[in-house]
Amino acid sequence: MTQTKIPVGLPRPHPTKAYWQTPPLPISDHRSTPNLPKTSKYVIVGSGITGTSIAWKILQEEPGASITILEARQACSGATGRNGGHCRAGNYLKFKHYLQQFGLEEVLKMEALEEVNVKNVGNFIKEHEIGCDLRDVETVDIFTDQPGWEEALEALKAREEAFDGRVEAKVLTKHRVWSAKETREELLVPAGVGAISFPAYALSPYKFICGLLGMCLKKGLNIQTNTPVVEVARAHASKKWVVHTERGEIVAQKVILATNAYTAALYPPLVEAIIPTRGQVAAIRPGSSIINNPALKITMGLNSAESGDYMQSRAEQFSGAGDIIIGGGRRLGTPRGENGEQPVLDDATIHPDVSEYLTHAAAKYFGRDNWGEDGKMLQEWTRIMGYTFDQCPLIGEAPGQEGLWVCAGFHGHGMATTFQSAEALVGLLMGREKEVDKWMPENYRLSRVTKRTR
Repeated sequence: MTQTKIPVGLPRPHPTKAYWQTPPLPISDHRSTPNLPKTSKYVIVGSGITGTSIAWKILQEEPGASITILEARQACSGATGRNGGHCRAGNYLKFKHYLQQFGLEEVLKMEALEEVNVKNVGNFIKEHEIGCDLRDVETVDIFTDQPGWEEALEALKAREEAFDGRVEAKVLTKHRVWSAKETREELLVPAGVGAISFPAYALSPYKFICGLLGMCLKKGLNIQTNTPVVEVARAHASKKWVVHTERGEIVAQKVILATNAYTAALYPPLVEAIIPTRGQVAAIRPGSSIINNPALKITMGLNSAESGDYMQSRAEQFSGAGDIIIGGGRRLGTPRGENGEQPVLDDATIHPDVSEYLTHAAAKYFGRDNWGEDGKMLQEWTRIMGYTFDQCPLIGEAPGQEGLWVCAGFHGHGMATTFQSAEALVGLLMGREKEVDKWMPENYRLSRVTKRTR
């Protein structure tokens, strides 16, 4: 557990404006009914990728079910609508660490879940023709420090050996290893010592979830935006729950907290299990010498001894000028170092030192000769992520609280885990525990928090 006191609270009312939400879509302030419904079978708190995916999956199981989503701010205004626009299975780099921490069977499930999650997100968007600027891309992890590069190769090798001959290997993404020469000459990173690439997606996460919310509305979902939930309490002498909001109350049979970093405000036992962590992202114009260079067509994880950053260049048909979205620099935040920008619940401000770093980070990686003169800074924003003590999500029914469910704590890696985590939660909700057990890691269960604190 962290020794720093963890702040608990609701989303800030006036967050920084994210690139993806400029301008906001019509659904952003939507309320399906002028007043809150008095009752709802399911109440989902949170309208990001987790809550919206859960709503959709329940509606597939129970067409016409009474479902209400409550959102403290605008639709999809939290971490999902404020991320870097990547959907990539990048946890392979932690394979050796996870293997030691959780054991072989668990880590194989973790890897398979992530791989399936990314593929299912892409397939779902294509099948339903959701307009969210989806691109099939090659994504690459680039390394500029030798120790980090050697660790990455060891992790990849350990992963391949562990999956060898296993049925789970059928879902694995194929990786390509780039030499130092290829990294410097083809990826245009002069300090590069190597890179690993694999298939992934880039998209507007905000458009994706707003599109999915629209699909849910057509199936009867009631969404109430700008409606902060202040308390969830057991109804008197009943198995039902009362969801208290700033606009009134709803009585629900089941409540699902898809509130990520804010979960402890409504379920206090998670106050030390989920650490609110601020990430900062910027949209900039590409440098004068690198505009339209093929190296920008891929998305990147940029790994150095000082920082771990991520970058994508938006396709011109979506942005007009190939805007670059770059995030990272957390170690320059407060406090300085590995735990920078945590615990922090404030996404209404930006950190000036991180801002200065992101302004010039791309030029630093590509080198001034490759980059050219700096392009214009277009926009900066922050998001609040829910980091967990063991880097794994928290999924399940609250122990001793029948009807209260949690799906949260995605450790800054939600686009690669939330869609399948929603599938797991709905499977458990519908009583298919044995089926879910076959593929959901045991260490993703909410119950492990209770065991840990006994």
